[in-house]
Amino acid sequence: MPSLKLKLILRVVVLTLVLVAPVYAQTTEYVVAPESEMHVDGTSNQTPEWRVYATQIDGTLSMNEEGRVDSVRLVIPSKMMKSRKSPIMDRGMHGALKANQHAEIVYELVSVSDFTMTGDNTFTLNSTGNLTIADVTKEIAIPIEGIAQENGRVHFTGSHSLLMSEYDLKPPTMMFGAYRTGDELTVTFELIAAPAE
Repeated sequence: MPSLKLKLILRVVVLTLVLVAPVYAQTTEYVVAPESEMHVDGTSNQTPEWRVYATQIDGTLSMNEEGRVDSVRLVIPSKMMKSRKSPIMDRGMHGALKANQHAEIVYELVSVSDFTMTGDNTFTLNSTGNLTIADVTKEIAIPIEGIAQENGRVHFTGSHSLLMSEYDLKPPTMMFGAYRTGDELTVTFELIAAPAE
């Protein structure tokens, strides 16, 4: 069981990240740790479900002088969305994302609300941000669960469903149209924010 001192430290770490009120904090920037994960699930006319992974996630979280969250920016290279199984699926997804013309998928935080401590080192919050795919930007809302870890890192999990057509994208087809995917996708992520060195 965490000591009282550790509980207090974890609460400060969490509040420093979501922050509705100023706190004293020396760390001003976090980066997305390499072990962070994100995948996209969809359906097709051939199999119940398919999945591609974001094999590279770059990102930062910055705080201003008062300790408030100033920005969150995540960047995924479009061609780093991969199935890990099928090069054909990879090509189809890259084509659907217009990866040759639009190299990056970008998320930028707009606001955080309804922050609630659910335990000594766990919390929930609602986030609003702008997601840009193929040069089309939409505002999205994502409920997030978080865990402040003893090593100063913070673990965020969440998911969001979207339609490819909302971003002027056509669901990928393969094998001369015999394999067709659906319009709806579900993005699931487990992001680890680590103090920047």
